[in-house]
Amino acid sequence: MTAPFLPSALAALLAYQGFVLAWFVTSVLMTELTDDPVYIALVNAAVQVPLLLVAVPAGIVASQFNRRTLLLAGHMSTVALLLIYAYAASHLPLTRWLLITILFGLGTTASFAMTLWQIVGPDFVAHASASTATILISGSFNAARAIGPLIGATTIGLFGSTPTLLLGVFLVGGAIILLSIPKSTTTMLTAKNLEIPSARKSLNEHLRSTSLPPRTCQAALVSVCGSSVPALLPALVKGQYQNDVTTALGLLTSFLGFGALCGIIASTIIHRHLGLGTILKLTAGMVFVLNAGIALPAPLWLLSVITLVFGASWFLFGTSLNIAVRTEAPSALKSQLVARFLMTFYLGTAIGSVLWGALASHIGVHAALIAASVGNIIAVLVGGGSRQQCTSA
Repeated sequence: MTAPFLPSALAALLAYQGFVLAWFVTSVLMTELTDDPVYIALVNAAVQVPLLLVAVPAGIVASQFNRRTLLLAGHMSTVALLLIYAYAASHLPLTRWLLITILFGLGTTASFAMTLWQIVGPDFVAHASASTATILISGSFNAARAIGPLIGATTIGLFGSTPTLLLGVFLVGGAIILLSIPKSTTTMLTAKNLEIPSARKSLNEHLRSTSLPPRTCQAALVSVCGSSVPALLPALVKGQYQNDVTTALGLLTSFLGFGALCGIIASTIIHRHLGLGTILKLTAGMVFVLNAGIALPAPLWLLSVITLVFGASWFLFGTSLNIAVRTEAPSALKSQLVARFLMTFYLGTAIGSVLWGALASHIGVHAALIAASVGNIIAVLVGGGSRQQCTSA
C-alpha cells in the first residue's frame, strides 16, 4: 500500500461522511412530512439514481483528465449544495419534492467523486494489493454510513437539522484541504501516470469488446432486491418505533454500515479460503434470509443484529463482484469495465428503490420486504451459471 493512497483515502472518507449526514437529515425530514412509503423510498432513489448516471462518465474522465482536479471540483460542488440545503432548511418551507431535488443534486456531485475514487483508487497501489485496496475503499464508504447516522441522530436531537448540515460542510471542506495540501497526491492523481486507453476510441467500442458476465446479471438482480432494505427502512422504523423515529433510524442505519465494517474483517479470511464463486453464492443466500428476517416484527435489539449481519453480507457480495470484474479486466479496458459494473449495480439499486416504495404503498412495507427476499433467492439461482474464473480471488 503506497503512502499517497492514505491521505486521498481519508479525504474520500471525510467527503462521503459529509454527504451521509445530508442523506440522513433528508430521511428524517421526509418521515416528518409524510407517511407515504413512495416518497420515503424516493429519498434512497435520489441517492442511487445519480450513482447510475455518473458511473460511465466517471470511467471516461478517469482515463483522460487529472483526477485530483476532478475530485476537488466534485467536493467543492458538494460544499456549495450543502450550504444551499442548510439555508433552505432554516429559511424556506420544506416540501417533499424540494427535499428530493436537493438530495438528488447532492447525490450527483458526491457520487461523481465517490465513483471516480472507487474506479481509480486501486490502480494507485501494486497489482498484488489491488484487492485489498478495493476492500478498503468500499469499507471507507461504509464506515461513513456506519458513523454518519449516529452523528446525525445526535446532532439533530441536540441542535437541529441546519447545524447538522453545516457539520457536513465542515467535513467535506476537510477533504478539500487534504487534497489541496499534500504534494504526493498531485502525482498520484494525475492521469498521465497510469496506463489508459486511447482517448480516440469510443466508449461503445470498449463495451462491445467484452460480453456481459453472468455474475453482472446476478449483481443487477441482487441490487434490485437488496435495495429494499435501505429504501424501506425509514418507513419500517416509523411504523414500528413511532415514539423515537430519529434514534431508531440512526441506530439501524448505522448497524448496516457497521455490518459492512465487519465484512472487511471477515473478507480477509474468507477470500483466503474460498473462491469468488462460492463467496458469491453464500453471501447472496445470506442476503435472501436476512432480507426476510428484517420484514418480521422484532424488538429493536434483534432488528439491529439482523441489519448488522445483512450489512456484512451485502458488503461481501458487492465487493467480491467488484474484485472479480477488476482482476479479470484487460488493463486497457479496466476503468470502462469497472464503470459498467458499477453502473449495473447502481441501476439495480435505483430501480429497486422506486419499485419497493411503490409496492409497499399497495401491499405494505413488511410484505414488500418479503417479496424482495424471494427475488434474492432467484438471483442466487441465476448466479449458478457464473464463469469458472470466479473460483479464485
